[in-house]
Amino acid sequence: MAKAFASQGDLGEKQITFDEIGKGLFAFTAEGDPNSGVIIGNDSVMIVEAQATPRLAGKVIDKVREVTDKPITHLLLTHYHA
Repeated sequence: MAKAFASQGDLGEKQITFDEIGKGLFAFTAEGDPNSGVIIGNDSVMIVEAQATPRLAGKVIDKVREVTDKPITHLLLTHYHA
């Protein structure tokens, strides 16, 4: 029997920030969860680090859409979360 990830049950609202830290560079933070970096390139967007839940991943995408309509084409995972 497969076990569910503990973070799947974490459905409470989190304090989220999305701050521009440089030209085309953003930091997404969610209280108690992994941070994600967003790099907006000439033609597309790369996200560094996935979020622990699909709900928070959707919030990253929502924040990206607030600042650009370029496609998100790359996701860089540096290590395992959740």
